Amino acid sequence: MHETDSLNKKLIKELIDKLNSASYAYYNSDSPIMTDEEYDYHLEQLRQLEGKTGIILSNSPTQVVGAPVLSELKKVPITPKPMLSLNKCHSDEEVAAFAGKQEMIAMLKLDGLSVRVKYNNGKLMSANTRGNGVEGTDITEHIKQFQNVPLKISYQDELILDGEAIIKIPDFEKINQNNEFKNPRNAASGALNVLDTKLVKDRKLSFVVWDVISDLFPSDEEDEFRYLTDKFREIECYGFEIVPYYWLAGVDKELIQIATNELMKKAEHNYPCDGIVWKFDNIEYGNSLGQTSHHFKNGIAWKPEVELVESTLKSIDWTMGRTGVLTPVAVFEPVELDGSVIERASLHNYSVMRKTLGDCAYVGEPLTIFKANLIIPQILKAGPFYNYGEVVAAGGISANDELECCPVCHGEVQLKTSLDGVKNYVCVNPNCEGKLVNHLDHFCGKKGLDIKGLSKATLEKLIVWEWVSNFSDIYELFTHKVDWVNTPGFGEKSVQAILTAIENSKTQTLEAFISAIGIPLIGKSVAKEICKHVSTYEEFRELVNTGYDFSKWDTFGSEKCYSLKKYDFTEADKVAKYINFIQPEVEETTNSLDGITVVITGKLYNYKNRTALQKEIEKHGGKVSSSVSGNTSYLINNDIKSASAKNVAAKAAGIPIISEKEFIEKFLR
Repeated sequence: MHETDSLNKKLIKELIDKLNSASYAYYNSDSPIMTDEEYDYHLEQLRQLEGKTGIILSNSPTQVVGAPVLSELKKVPITPKPMLSLNKCHSDEEVAAFAGKQEMIAMLKLDGLSVRVKYNNGKLMSANTRGNGVEGTDITEHIKQFQNVPLKISYQDELILDGEAIIKIPDFEKINQNNEFKNPRNAASGALNVLDTKLVKDRKLSFVVWDVISDLFPSDEEDEFRYLTDKFREIECYGFEIVPYYWLAGVDKELIQIATNELMKKAEHNYPCDGIVWKFDNIEYGNSLGQTSHHFKNGIAWKPEVELVESTLKSIDWTMGRTGVLTPVAVFEPVELDGSVIERASLHNYSVMRKTLGDCAYVGEPLTIFKANLIIPQILKAGPFYNYGEVVAAGGISANDELECCPVCHGEVQLKTSLDGVKNYVCVNPNCEGKLVNHLDHFCGKKGLDIKGLSKATLEKLIVWEWVSNFSDIYELFTHKVDWVNTPGFGEKSVQAILTAIENSKTQTLEAFISAIGIPLIGKSVAKEICKHVSTYEEFRELVNTGYDFSKWDTFGSEKCYSLKKYDFTEADKVAKYINFIQPEVEETTNSLDGITVVITGKLYNYKNRTALQKEIEKHGGKVSSSVSGNTSYLINNDIKSASAKNVAAKAAGIPIISEKEFIEKFLR
């Protein structure tokens, strides 16, 4: 490629931008920026240049590229070489040691999704995401909707390019005016994971090349493309956008700083990035270093050095994931780090906790804290380590690094080892309310806020897609509507019905809300009892926060009081701000069951279910309890001879056992 070709490519891009801007102004405003004659003239200029150079970009107004809705997203093998990552480093010294005396390229580490694009005979043939490195997702139809991908080029041999699918910062600001997306990467990822490829164009994705896999064939046979920079200059002439880079004949600390500063200036307000990639310019030398199963050895990815601060351990909390795995979280004395105050950091699993904190974690144990990727608090190291005897002798206190029971349901936990040797505590109670999907299912189900459409199966999908991880995320699901309606199994009507149900759930009674948030042992009947004493959520929270003795109320024993005391209301408090609390409808009541507490068990014949019978009992002034106790007046059971635990307990306590029919005739007629 010659300088003339490069100038033609630049002119093509300028004409495309000018014509697209004129077209937008013509159709979307009252102030055209170009006459029809000017538009036709520039369009003909563009056609001639495209014919001369063989370069046709996907956003050219000479092209009408359809945006099909696919039936599925196919997995494809990645050939001819895998798309592996690079090893990481955090200091200039590590970069210098890696580079040695070789010529290097420093390039922006773009924060998007790695993509491979293939051409043959001048035509775009296929594209795929990186996936796991050896198998990715076919995005051939998606890539045709990118803003800057050539559909045709003059290069006639096979051409394979690796690069990043990104949304540039100015484009992200345009599409995110309503703050629908957390960052450009999330928006790009969502567009490439839906079946409607038009979403790619709407989100203004771009493809930026950072590697050339093919061996190029130069016009001058004496010349060879032995350097990556030569390949970059060559393919740029075919209309591709190249990652911003900086070439260095040699590397030292001062040159590393210069290259880093120059590249970061280019990234600012333009490219989403999270570091610098350093590669050997000499391709043969880089390839000679080989690879591991995880990364190539021809480059290294640098991220900024992290700030380290010191703190001391206060305790270990345990949080539960959706499968019942309990994750240890270190709670330490608050410290300021990178502009924010932090006091918690995940220890990931039991094995990592032991490796990090030693065989016996103790209150006051020194910790070194940093933020991974400048965001996530992590413990770099701890110590000095002591054995248990030394800790006791020194007056140390256990930090609760061993579990005797599940912190949520107080059920059995087991220390299980995965196939790769990682140990984790797991709650084995299948009904543990701490398990995320069960927790959310309860919140959305009939015993909760009764949000139609958010079934357990749907919630499991939302969790896998990382759209929902807590109660409050449910009320932000509208931000995913565009992606959701294009997901297999859903559509505009079904998604809108769910979103409408979510909106309707914002009007609730206080007792329904207290029951929905899943406090262990606090179900509908207990929530109803609570609402006899408080009229607002704020009153209820005030009682909990001040350590009120709930045992003064009926049906409240020590376990329920403990549940209220230990429950984490953080998410409930967030969601309460969405809710318009209303008073329940007041039904006519009689006093035929005043002072009578009933337990219901077994199959019913006269009532649809226990809930229906419970409502009838409460309507007549009675109370329904879930377990037999000294306060129980009657046990309703149609199988009086049953050997169930409740029957046995009632007989032992001398509590009358009567059938449903007998109870109705005695009290409800």
